Amino acid sequence: MRYLLFASTVLCFGLGAALAEEPKGPRAQKLAKLVKKFEADEAELKKKLANAKEADEQQQLTFLMKELYAFAAGDAIELAEEAKKDETAVDACVLALKLLGKVKLTGENMDKAMAIILENHVESPKIQPVLEFMSEAGRPGQEFLNTVSEKSKSKEVQALAMFYTALAKDAQASSLEGNTPNENANRLRDEAVDMIEKAVKLAPDVKVGTGTLKSAAAAEMASMKIGVGKPVPEVEGIDLDGKKVKLSSFKGKVVLFDFWATWCGPCVAMIPHERELVKKLSGKPFTLLSVNVDENRATFTEFLEKEKMPWSHWVDGSRGPVSKMFKIRAFPTMFLIDAKGIVRKKWVGSPGNEVMDKAIEELVAEAEKGK
Repeated sequence: MRYLLFASTVLCFGLGAALAEEPKGPRAQKLAKLVKKFEADEAELKKKLANAKEADEQQQLTFLMKELYAFAAGDAIELAEEAKKDETAVDACVLALKLLGKVKLTGENMDKAMAIILENHVESPKIQPVLEFMSEAGRPGQEFLNTVSEKSKSKEVQALAMFYTALAKDAQASSLEGNTPNENANRLRDEAVDMIEKAVKLAPDVKVGTGTLKSAAAAEMASMKIGVGKPVPEVEGIDLDGKKVKLSSFKGKVVLFDFWATWCGPCVAMIPHERELVKKLSGKPFTLLSVNVDENRATFTEFLEKEKMPWSHWVDGSRGPVSKMFKIRAFPTMFLIDAKGIVRKKWVGSPGNEVMDKAIEELVAEAEKGK
């Protein structure tokens, strides 16, 4: 299931859009042939992957798909290096970066493509589609975005470079977070928010995903405000009956907000203890609210028929809005929220039963005393 999920995010790339104009000159024609061959090979692998029944076969085909992207990117970069200042070079580098970015392949080829663009085409509006991938390309990607935001003469390109730089800072802040407030993480997030605000002023209506920079910025800044010691933002989930439920409806209770999946071994291993915890704290100001991120809802509901989980559940899916707002990147991830709606702990991975129970019991006692 996870391999198919990966493939669905990688495929259906639509590279033809990068070459919308009729190719002019031998290099442009060569690039068009490269794209045509890639799309044919991709379609063939995609068909095989759709028909694959066994996990091993799915894994092998997914590896071949990733390899196809890497080889096609390498061929595009070789073509760009033939004449780096040529207009085809920027098209080839954009193609390469999109391919490598989609499968998160950093390294020599990505560095080459970025260097050709920065040295010869940094002012080209054609580089706009690759900016989103740079936020996850480590330090080289951040340096690329910084240079583009400084040198580009397009407000739209500048704004997007700033926006994705901010997302990279936010990801760095997340990596620094622990169970207590972190000054460096807070500083990085403040810088990210400031950068996003500047980007929105520059080009609020430039397209980001299916919306605009302005709308994407609002969602990202709400996410960036989530942290230990800060109020949890309002968010709405879908319960097992398909009804919308606001997180604020649990205010007055200590909430263990648990993001998990049936395919996550450590998540499943925690269930027996969670049952004991819910039973022990029955009648007290406490609730366990699980957010399931399985790709297929049926997988989750079938799991519940076998494994009793007598507490509140939200169904969010593999790319759901709740997981996106809380920037969940690993499972389990848990937020412990006090009765006043303040995030008091964040755990990525199981914190251990004793640590978790102690933190919850302290907040429950605090809530009872507050009453």
